[in-house]
Amino acid sequence: MDTIAFIALHGGMLENARQVFAGVHDDIRLAEGLMDGAAEAASKLAAAGVEVVISRGATARCIQRALPDLSVVDISTSSMDLLTALHRAKARAERIAVVAYPPMSDGAREMGAMLGAEVSVYGWETQEDIAPALQRARQDGAGIVVGGYITALIAARLGVPCQPVESGAQSLLAAAREAKRIAHGRGVEKAKSQLMRAVLTSTDNGILAVDRRGVVTVLNPVAGRLLRMTEADAVGRHVGEVWARSGLERLLETGQGQAGQVERVFDQEIMCARTAINVRGETVGAVATFHDVRQIQKMEATVRKRILASGHVAASRFQDIRGESPALRQALAMGADYARTAATVLIHGETGTGKELFAQGIHNASARRGGPFVAVNCAALPGQLLESELFGYVPGAFTGASQKGKPGLFELAHGGTIFLDEIAEMDLPTQGRLLRVLQEKKVMRLGSDQVIPVDVRVVAATNKDLGRLVAAGAFRDDLFYRLNVLRLRLPPLRARREDIPGLAAHFLEQASGQRAQQQGFRLEEGALAALHAHSWPGNVRELQNVMARVVAVHREQDISGALIRSLLDDPPAGCGQGEPASAAPAPRHPGQERVREALERCGGRVSEAARELGVSRSTLWRRMRGQKSPSGL
Repeated sequence: MDTIAFIALHGGMLENARQVFAGVHDDIRLAEGLMDGAAEAASKLAAAGVEVVISRGATARCIQRALPDLSVVDISTSSMDLLTALHRAKARAERIAVVAYPPMSDGAREMGAMLGAEVSVYGWETQEDIAPALQRARQDGAGIVVGGYITALIAARLGVPCQPVESGAQSLLAAAREAKRIAHGRGVEKAKSQLMRAVLTSTDNGILAVDRRGVVTVLNPVAGRLLRMTEADAVGRHVGEVWARSGLERLLETGQGQAGQVERVFDQEIMCARTAINVRGETVGAVATFHDVRQIQKMEATVRKRILASGHVAASRFQDIRGESPALRQALAMGADYARTAATVLIHGETGTGKELFAQGIHNASARRGGPFVAVNCAALPGQLLESELFGYVPGAFTGASQKGKPGLFELAHGGTIFLDEIAEMDLPTQGRLLRVLQEKKVMRLGSDQVIPVDVRVVAATNKDLGRLVAAGAFRDDLFYRLNVLRLRLPPLRARREDIPGLAAHFLEQASGQRAQQQGFRLEEGALAALHAHSWPGNVRELQNVMARVVAVHREQDISGALIRSLLDDPPAGCGQGEPASAAPAPRHPGQERVREALERCGGRVSEAARELGVSRSTLWRRMRGQKSPSGL
């Protein structure tokens, strides 16, 4: 598409341009028009895609006034063009008057002196000034006038001899080059503008920009929907009329931007950030970017789903928990009732009774089953490290912290359930931070002063009597009452001995794969009696371990009582048959003590502790988190 047009003032100028442009600027469209007629022709050309118009003198200015968005190139009158006209006029009269709009008349007197002619200059501002100027020139004794095409027309009407200034080939070619330079610049700017328009319309953020006076210059479609206003309605108006609470007027005064803040616009919540536009230290405008909070929540849900897919999943359900004893059935029924609520659950049970399986069952039976299930062993990490895991931290929050920062487990559990195992082992400072999270439903990362809302259900578990720990000052009473909303006590294996045969058979099959069925493992009466007689201080986990030992050492089909008794552990002191295991300290894996000591020596730096212990970093993390192998009850 041709974007440049040449509008000649008369037929002779049109023909001259056609000859000059031939073979050089064939892409320039040619037209004819004078003053208002030229403006009308330019308007039609602009509608057809023309962006730059070449014309001369008053006609060029008339086009520019009529079409301010059009680029107009005024053909400059060169010194050679004026000198040629003066030379021709001198041949007709000795006294010459130049009646022209500056700059056509520039240097006319000096050129006349060079030619030996007397030259006077009569300028004019509007077309109405031309006739009086011609009359004065005649009264002053001028024999001929020199001027542009309009001057020549009026002089002919008044009977005044006139030599018109014609634009030579060089002037026309120079104007064509300038027009093409402008057209190229407009094309570049148009491409940038289209790119910016694409960015503004494709982004999910609302964008409102103002100039230094507070007048709206940009309102993209998202901002328009949120503010219930079109771009055409907003651009050109003061921002106070578009959005009274934008805060941009104040920003223009101070030059200080603002981070994202939640505000209400009409009936919706938006997150808004404000930024000053500074050029050489001066504020020349401001931009507000905002987002519908509902969209942020949708994006957050997408992120949560990705986190869920990364491994924070509850694998077990209530129907996966094995056993038919009345005590277990009662615990399962109570757990199912608790799952229908959103309240905090405190699970109490001896070591190995399946507290995490019940926690997973509660999660999977609740309305939060689609959200993440995040489990953390509070006994696996020292206090500060546990805090950083639970609540996260910002870059540089402490020595050894990741330079990218890290979200805490409470953030990862948003929309789901967090399981705090061995809650009694949490130190008092961390208990205080946990209490605050439970009260306010917000977390604050270590090293930050920003709070992050979280929607998390807490399920805690312990094998100790928290009431006694509260009385001894080892556990906060306010946290205890926050956790002890719904209490679930899990029966020890010695209280559900009728489940032992079925569990033993299951664990035999689990430990040996298909070999148990191929060999037909069978528990003799003596073996079942030995299993029934044992106190099971390690509960179901201990039974699972014993069956794994049987598979490892036994090659016969029948399993005798003597074999079972030889493979059973002696009960720890204070954990005799029938005595509650919670009265004695919970047994600890000796490796966890080594891990704890190594972490303390290394200031919580996992990599250094792993090297000291001679294990891989991932192995140490698993030990720290107290991961257990999945098993059924």
